[in-house]
Amino acid sequence: MDFTPAAGDGEGRSRLFSFSPRDILIVAVLVFLAAIAGSMSRPAGFLAAFWPANAILAGVLVRDPRLRTVLVLTGAALGYVAAGLVMGDRPHMVIVLTIANLVGVLAFTLLFGALEPEDRALSRPQGVISLLLMACAGSAAAGVVGGLAISELTGRSYFEGWAGWFAAELVNYLALLPVILTLPTPAKWWPPPRLDTRAKQALLPMAVVIVAIALSLLVRHPVSMVFPVPALIWCALTLPLAASAVLVMLYSGLTMIGIKLGLFNLGVGAEVVGDSITAVHLGVALVALGPMVIASVNSERRRRIEHLERLARHDSLTDALTRSTFMEQGAGLLVQLQQEQAATAVLVLDADHFKQINDVHGHPSGDRVLVAVAAAIRTAIRQGDLFGRIGGEEFALVLPRVTRREAQAVAERMRKAVANLAVVLETGSLQRITVSIGVAFDATSGAGLSEMVSLADRAMYEAKRAGRDQVVVCDFGEPERPPMH
Repeated sequence: MDFTPAAGDGEGRSRLFSFSPRDILIVAVLVFLAAIAGSMSRPAGFLAAFWPANAILAGVLVRDPRLRTVLVLTGAALGYVAAGLVMGDRPHMVIVLTIANLVGVLAFTLLFGALEPEDRALSRPQGVISLLLMACAGSAAAGVVGGLAISELTGRSYFEGWAGWFAAELVNYLALLPVILTLPTPAKWWPPPRLDTRAKQALLPMAVVIVAIALSLLVRHPVSMVFPVPALIWCALTLPLAASAVLVMLYSGLTMIGIKLGLFNLGVGAEVVGDSITAVHLGVALVALGPMVIASVNSERRRRIEHLERLARHDSLTDALTRSTFMEQGAGLLVQLQQEQAATAVLVLDADHFKQINDVHGHPSGDRVLVAVAAAIRTAIRQGDLFGRIGGEEFALVLPRVTRREAQAVAERMRKAVANLAVVLETGSLQRITVSIGVAFDATSGAGLSEMVSLADRAMYEAKRAGRDQVVVCDFGEPERPPMH
């Protein structure tokens, strides 16, 4: 939802002024606490060393369009005002600063919030570039008002005040927004991921970044500010996007605080220190941008590789595993189950009279039937079951750690789910479909996958000979014709 509803759009205007006390209170408290934290980073002079409130508010509005309402923004404004008054700022200056903050947030949110979801999540490089451009726009808009406040408080020219506000705001946006925009939803926080080998390998570059940041703060020289850059690039190439964003935020925040505390000898006289700090702020902003671009490019590369691997392992029509992948993964699963002495069932399913559907209605209609059958099968299987397409209209499954009764029950659920289908064909007519299912059960997983598939295949043909739309179960080790169930 945009801030401005379409002309004549009564519903949009209603949403714009919608009232949610809980949302208003949460945003107001969030802005108040962030503004207090920022105000406490004023060691000397006017501008806070690190001002998180605007970036947090902008990130929240981008991630949750539901909050882009006038009343929520009013709550945010009250949070800014309350924080300023608590910190002892003059009332008229509090109003000016609040307006400057909101102008920048609104400008950024309107521009960046209109992008595609992938770009807003920074999962593509163009999203990071868009973040830079939109952050520049928001910082410039805020500086139009904020420059007046800086000029009044410091005696600097309006342009110097605008430039100072722009640079400080930009580095805050580029430091904090990537963390907010890439942060996983709370539902993905628990259970925490296991510390696998890849995660352990990531600890080293993270440790190097922290050490490099500490050294940059201890060595009182302007060049020391770029000490962490190689380590940040290393992290961008090895860590997930969200983890890289957190490290970039840590670097940017501590560097800006170090600048305000005078930990870096800028090598300039007091008369030009303001301009020098503005330039350094811009430098820190660009340094923060570099690792994020690299991390985004690396994230997109990994995503494309995973997509290609999935295409190679999954049938493009039904999204079931390909025959080769099914046999490979199934064989490995049976080896593991044999070591556990756990029971296994292998199912083979074949669509009844499928050739007639292709011959009468055409292959596009047959494809629709296969897609519907695969979807119905998925509704009946359990998590951890292996599902593949091993022939034209033939599917197979490996059910690990099941009893004979459970395997038969799963097969029956599949048969009924498919029998309840009414597939709309290319011609517009409805097509009923049934499947014949063969189940091979092995109590100790002593057989190989090929043997189990062959046995289940014979059971499936027994079901077809018995009249189709049936399930036949047989046990491994019984060569005779399997009994029908």
